[in-house]
Amino acid sequence: MLSVSLLGDFCIRNDEAPVTDVDTSRLQSLLAYLMLHRDAPQSRAHLAFLFWPDTSEAQARTNLRNLLHHLRHALPDADSYLEAGVQTLQWHSDAPFTLDAADFDSALAHSEQAQQMGDFAAVREALERAVDLYKGDLLPSCYDDWIIPYREGLRQAYLSASEQLVWMLEEQRDYKPAIRNAQRILRYDPLHEATYRLLIRLHALNGDRAGALQTYHTCATVLQRELDVEPSAATREAYEQLLGAEAQPSQMVPTTTAFSLLVGREGEWAQMLKAWRAVVAGGEPHVVILSGEAGIGKTRLAEELLQ
Repeated sequence: MLSVSLLGDFCIRNDEAPVTDVDTSRLQSLLAYLMLHRDAPQSRAHLAFLFWPDTSEAQARTNLRNLLHHLRHALPDADSYLEAGVQTLQWHSDAPFTLDAADFDSALAHSEQAQQMGDFAAVREALERAVDLYKGDLLPSCYDDWIIPYREGLRQAYLSASEQLVWMLEEQRDYKPAIRNAQRILRYDPLHEATYRLLIRLHALNGDRAGALQTYHTCATVLQRELDVEPSAATREAYEQLLGAEAQPSQMVPTTTAFSLLVGREGEWAQMLKAWRAVVAGGEPHVVILSGEAGIGKTRLAEELLQ
């Protein structure tokens, strides 16, 4: 069984033994392209132009033949995986292999299916598998033009899955893994200010005010260094609420205090209070409905309102 990892550090194993001869970025790029486009034959002419756009057609085709020759010698039992026709090349999709990028896509698809079925335990399991599979960007040492949009697409899919997982973990009050995943998001997107606010709230919910305050200072430092800007009004307000809570120890009960619950959600809280007060007063509306995707915190907002 051939196992190929393209996310983060490139790695190939054949029955657990390392395959070390696919050792140049160009060899890895060709292998990645064929594996990621395995559902259809790939034109040799197209591949030659894609990999050597600035050379003559004849030279590009020669370069492709030489590269393919090296790849076939580097892969164990290459004919089981590569179909080399006169005009086309194709990776056998039914060959015995695993590919981490394909497993990542599959995990995301499973999470969507589980969400449609309302099986949120399966959603969490699939999202956790997806984010665990993402060890880093697709072939980060490869600079071929073709890989850039593919790499960015996978990165955005990872960030979206991670955010969904963090919201779900927060709603389940499983704060420590939520914090770890939020911190990992910032490693890939350190300028995403909304994630800092999310992490501030998670630290507060977990009773770690020091961690929440440190997160704000990290946010301010990164934004100043990279963009020469200060945190937004929403982020500063979250910070000021933390300081206010520290000044009033009676408000510093962890997990379910209105303060810690609502950092970053002040607008939603105000709207819900207004609607609920209308119900209590006997006015309109008679029912308050909280709507939104699973895992965004509807249940905890409602529980806080009714306390």
